[in-house]
Amino acid sequence: MKPWIQYYNGTVPYEYLSSWHKTLVKMNYMLVTSEVLSRLDDFVLRALIVMVVWRCSYRNVRSFYMTDVVVRWFLGECKSKSEIHRRAKGFREVFKEAFKEHVKELEGKLSALTDYLPSSALYGKVWKLWAVDSFIIEVPFGKRNRETLKKKFELELRQGKLRDAADRLYQFMKCKIRRRFKGQFTKKRNRSYFGFKVFIAISPTMLIHEIQVELANFPDNEVDFFLSGYKVVDRGFVGKSSTWLIGFPSFRRHVEFFGTFLKNYWRPYAVDREMTELFVYVIALIYNSSMYTSVLSRVPETQLAH
Repeated sequence: MKPWIQYYNGTVPYEYLSSWHKTLVKMNYMLVTSEVLSRLDDFVLRALIVMVVWRCSYRNVRSFYMTDVVVRWFLGECKSKSEIHRRAKGFREVFKEAFKEHVKELEGKLSALTDYLPSSALYGKVWKLWAVDSFIIEVPFGKRNRETLKKKFELELRQGKLRDAADRLYQFMKCKIRRRFKGQFTKKRNRSYFGFKVFIAISPTMLIHEIQVELANFPDNEVDFFLSGYKVVDRGFVGKSSTWLIGFPSFRRHVEFFGTFLKNYWRPYAVDREMTELFVYVIALIYNSSMYTSVLSRVPETQLAH
């Protein structure tokens, strides 16, 4: 029996659960068995995990709690949208530190399971080697207030509503430029993007250790990861000290795999960089847990018992 099923006591049999529900079962196993994660504010983290898995908003968490028995089992309790949002803001720095400790905890557990790691993993073959890459996550760039007022002004002129057009022109002159999402524009492969840029450092065991979220126009070679050893990078990081350009193609493929994972689970959860970073950390936690549980699924029960 897979170890996380032993911690599932829901009303629906495990084999009938959807892939999303099975993800919650695995995350519950990680939260219960981890010494680091069990010390956190459990409800906030569980609510954020539901948001990421279902790609939903704070308000939808309560809706799923009321209608989905597995989500209700996973959350245990439910609070209002405002309460979750307020507590998540103060949870960011605490979770960042706990995430780094939890990765070290997983590395220690995987060190005893090297025979069951994927064949492409480099565990035990290299020392202090990291793969570093960046990924762009998009948010709605919307329209500036001035642009909207200008279009309304032109429309009212065409319709002959001169008095309304005069009022709209006054509003246009007094309006300030502001966007809801605090991202930036950048161009990659002749395409424009608006949003943020996520930098990650991944270990030979394919676990994410460090994350840094910046605006989309942030240069790759200015990222700071305080990790001793060498970083396997692409040409965008040229000029950064202690780096190797490419070098291990098979290692780089797993970095790209996290980019696909991030794209699948990403939606505009937050409007600013700080809160966006929190949700990227939650996505990385789900990714690390998926990699770890996939290794556990290959370990014989006799060895897990010991």
